[in-house]
Amino acid sequence: MLVLILEWSGTFTGIAGALLVASNTRHSAWGWVSFLISSSCIAGFAWLTQADGLLLLESCFILTNLLGLWRWLLKPYIGRRKGQQQ
Repeated sequence: MLVLILEWSGTFTGIAGALLVASNTRHSAWGWVSFLISSSCIAGFAWLTQADGLLLLESCFILTNLLGLWRWLLKPYIGRRKGQQQ
């Protein structure tokens, strides 16, 4: 049962993430959050089903999703904070 939940949760959150990023709106950055959830779910699915290639792929996607979160959600706020302190 857990395997099915991870597989389908990963699938639907991945689709939602793609739609959010492709929408190119002010909400697009939330696509990275959705992608991170998706990759984590699919990585869990891959771990439980012993799909090593898929686990490696999703592990790399988790890293790129974290980079996307950094660039879209965190970096602009940190840049503003540094500018206010000077």
